[in-house]
Amino acid sequence: MPKTRDRRLDVLKGLLITGVVLGHFLETSGGGPPSGLYPGWDHEPQRTVLTFLYLFHMPLFIFLAGITARERDLVHRVVQMVGLYAVLQVAYLLIRPQYTLTLDTFVHPVYGLWFLLAMGWWLASLPIVRRLGHWALPVALVVSLAAVVAPFSDTDIGAWSRAICYWPFFVAGQLYGTQVLRRTAPTRVLRMLAAAVVGAAVTGGVMLSGLDPNWYRGDSIAATMNENDVTAVLARVVSLVAAVTLSWAVLTLVPKHLSLVEGLGRRSLGVYALHIPVVFFAQAWFEHAGLAMWPASGIAVLMTVATLSVLRLPIFDRAVRTTAGTVADVVVPDALRPHEELSSPKS
Repeated sequence: MPKTRDRRLDVLKGLLITGVVLGHFLETSGGGPPSGLYPGWDHEPQRTVLTFLYLFHMPLFIFLAGITARERDLVHRVVQMVGLYAVLQVAYLLIRPQYTLTLDTFVHPVYGLWFLLAMGWWLASLPIVRRLGHWALPVALVVSLAAVVAPFSDTDIGAWSRAICYWPFFVAGQLYGTQVLRRTAPTRVLRMLAAAVVGAAVTGGVMLSGLDPNWYRGDSIAATMNENDVTAVLARVVSLVAAVTLSWAVLTLVPKHLSLVEGLGRRSLGVYALHIPVVFFAQAWFEHAGLAMWPASGIAVLMTVATLSVLRLPIFDRAVRTTAGTVADVVVPDALRPHEELSSPKS
């Protein structure tokens, strides 16, 4: 990373966290309780927007996380993420009456909290990435493909499945992210037009192919999808290729400066952590609202705007980061604590 933070990094993170929040509201706007996938995936226009978003938004977000990740004070940073997960997991289990707080429910992340646990895994892998150097990315790809045929049916426990699935994007960001940001900065109109066409073509192609969205959501493997190993590996390859292609298209289209979302990008950890209970409320409301799908989609957009408008306030992100830092200060031994004040942990 250069000494001066690339503002486009915050623009990208701001747009991506907007996509995360919008995707979650659209998922729940389908009107019924989740059965496998959330009901928004069964209806239009939600299905088209969700397909586009889920093909790339978490892979690219994780790629950006790889750019900002550092080995300095690594134990403290890992505990920050895992500690924040523990606090929020308990809180969100307690506010949902259908769940009880047990060891089993504790290790199965509530909704989007899997990202915090996975972030702990990815940060912990930094010494391995450094030791492997340029071999780290091929190794991460092999591990990601091998994991899809693992003989374990519980893919949520400890967020292991998504952590391994998306590990190549974190590694790629760590090794090559700064150069990729620089080389994909929007310059020529024709190149941007080509990126838009490619993005639309990939999204349409995936929808026409009938590829189950569970594959590109990152948590499914052969055992959970009742597929043979060859089909599972091919599905993951297609998902990874689609994610890389769409990520390139988005990187090519996003401008260097976009003040409207830069603040969201700088506070993306707080937005990510705290929008989840709002989604719970939206899910319960949509289940009983009985809306047609287009009005439901419009309300999901309005919910997204309202939620982001509130959570972009610095107090929320500061509270989340302070909580993470406090947990780490309590847990991490003195010898492993930072010797000087840490900058904000990266999401």
